[in-house]
Amino acid sequence: MDPQLPKVAFAGLGAMGYGMAAHLVRSGFSVTGFDVYQPALDRFLQEGKGASAAKTPREAIQDVDFFICMVANSLQATPLLFDEETGALAGLKRNASIIICSTVAPAFIEDIQRVLEEKGRSDIHLIDSPVSGGAARAADGTLSIFASGSNLHLEHAHPILECLSGKLYEIPGGLGGGSKAKLIHQIFAGINIAMASEAMGLAAAAGLDTKEVFESLRKSGASSWMFENRVPHMLDPGLGRYSAMTIIAKDVGIITQTSREHRFPLPLLSTAKQLYLSAISAGWGSEDDCVLVRLYLPPSQPDLVARQAGKRFSNPSTHPPHNVTWETIHDIMLAVHTASITEAMSFCEHLGIDTALMYDIVSHAAGTSKAFEDSFRGMKKKEWGIKGLEWGAEVGDRLVSHLLELFLISNR
Repeated sequence: MDPQLPKVAFAGLGAMGYGMAAHLVRSGFSVTGFDVYQPALDRFLQEGKGASAAKTPREAIQDVDFFICMVANSLQATPLLFDEETGALAGLKRNASIIICSTVAPAFIEDIQRVLEEKGRSDIHLIDSPVSGGAARAADGTLSIFASGSNLHLEHAHPILECLSGKLYEIPGGLGGGSKAKLIHQIFAGINIAMASEAMGLAAAAGLDTKEVFESLRKSGASSWMFENRVPHMLDPGLGRYSAMTIIAKDVGIITQTSREHRFPLPLLSTAKQLYLSAISAGWGSEDDCVLVRLYLPPSQPDLVARQAGKRFSNPSTHPPHNVTWETIHDIMLAVHTASITEAMSFCEHLGIDTALMYDIVSHAAGTSKAFEDSFRGMKKKEWGIKGLEWGAEVGDRLVSHLLELFLISNR
């Protein structure tokens, strides 16, 4: 523990939050943890000197310089900050900083600032700072962080944000900018997770060797970070849970709500949202989000992607011949990627986020894809249309043929 470093209170010791708090302790910060789940607090205390625990947010923030909020959503963050008996705000010392790392709507950040002013606490430094990268990167301090707020407040918080990040982005435009940037990134993430499930579901249902299809697509221009990360869990369910369905469903819900408030249509993401809600309704909310693939498989064969690894269907009377190949799936994925670029980057411009900055963010984070990196500049020149792509018309023609083939198969 370094006595020259500022004292920190950290609320929300979940999969990512625990890693972040523990990394701060290992980096010399004195950190008081708070979580409603007692085993998380007990585990945090094992981090040794510099780690302490509190029973309430108000107890946690006694004499700290920074209060970091990494709870699941705004419903949890509101009482954490403002509860009359246990909320953090009433106990924070003057000129302390509140860093909101949770993924929340930009409007919620504005609400926090408004309440701070109403309660006479405009001295508080509020920083909007959502994070991305998963539990492993949280634990080793290499998260992507999208920070926004006043320049003075960001400078004051820099040692902590730098400690937690591998990529630290300061988003222009004041409070809410960080959350807007995170939401744009999550459009790609939400669509790409759903796309991976649809692609592998189609491969399995078509009787293809799913492992062979994965390897072919992984090396192609239709691949994405999410595809390469999630499909191995479909091929081998024994790998365990990477990220719960409820997490991406929550993020997608925030984005679609924000888009409605702006009266901006997001048709692809809205479709993905319905898929996630269907999965949660089926009772899969706590499972890995890759189990979304079950929606595309026969109910009696939820593990068909894994069972088809290294195999092909051999009974033509049960599985009629068709022309579906991995190239079919490649073209469908490529078309979805380009449509998602149009959707996300148009919304990015609508929200006032610099598109060049957004390119840097997405291309270095989990929402990236080869199509995004290859097509971004050409599509930007054509106002996010596919006319900027050399292969746009060709893939479009093939896609019509593929969809007709799939329609005929489904009606046999």
